[in-house]
Amino acid sequence: MKISKYSEMERRIIKADTGCIFAVSGPDIFQSTRLQDLMAEKFKNELKYDIFRLVGGELREGDLRRYFLENSLFAPGKLFLISKCHNIGKAAQSELMRFIGEGLNDCALLLTSLKVPRESTILQKLEKKIPFYICYEPFEKEIPGWAVRLASFENIKLSRETVQLLAEYSGRNLGRMSDAIAKLALYHGPGSTVDRKGLLEVLSGRNRTDIFHFGDMIFSNRRGKALEAAWSLLRYGEDTNRLISYLFGQWQKVVQTMEIVEGGGGKKEVANKTGARFPLLDKLMRYSRTACKVDPAVAAEAFAEADRAVKTSVDQLVLLARLIFALTSGQS
Repeated sequence: MKISKYSEMERRIIKADTGCIFAVSGPDIFQSTRLQDLMAEKFKNELKYDIFRLVGGELREGDLRRYFLENSLFAPGKLFLISKCHNIGKAAQSELMRFIGEGLNDCALLLTSLKVPRESTILQKLEKKIPFYICYEPFEKEIPGWAVRLASFENIKLSRETVQLLAEYSGRNLGRMSDAIAKLALYHGPGSTVDRKGLLEVLSGRNRTDIFHFGDMIFSNRRGKALEAAWSLLRYGEDTNRLISYLFGQWQKVVQTMEIVEGGGGKKEVANKTGARFPLLDKLMRYSRTACKVDPAVAAEAFAEADRAVKTSVDQLVLLARLIFALTSGQS
């Protein structure tokens, strides 16, 4: 029973009770982890269940039967969180499917995997039997909604411009967005409304070069200023992986914008394609005129090389300089 929306899976877990069985799979670790934590919190704090964490590949024939049928000594029931469920062996799979068919007494179960159904036979079976949500990175148009949702969890509010800046900063990486919002909440306090200035103070510090300026210099084709910005960011401890990830997300949008504009499209078409809103939308329209026109294959290889360089301990400024030179031609 495939669940298509995160909010629907979240709602089901919040209302879950004894006997429920869910599965969560897919590559987006943030959503998967959040749903697991929500399930554990629900059953531990509200229902006072014992929590057991198991690994699929370690289950042998008879294990699930023993776990499910043994009485809990001090709790009214047990919640089982089984990770890497795609690795469950055939004998244990048979037991699992039998219990799914017959139902659970005084137990609840959440199965998780980083794989998707097309990669695993057991996931295909589970998708047909129980509520099953696949965690993919959200679409661009969904990112602002996630920003508002995560901010509400931290009891802060974001201005419209701040939402768009967070979307620009995070790309489609919810973990990165969540970390940024947690920092905003700690810095500004519960009940705060965070504007652009308040966001930049936290993410970049006062009177310092920020990641948005770095991207602006690259896609304005100002090589010298981009190199200065890279040096400044590294000097103040900015993570190189985060810089590369940010630039890659921006570069993808810039390429899309250039293609739309060259085809006669305008702001409306760019907004529909990229999900960008003010102020990013205005930036993209400007970048379509100023950004260096680089062969997409060349740019993609430059990003791949930068990613490899991070993992092989190449000097951080050198690897960023190589990427900047690949994406720019102007010297200013």
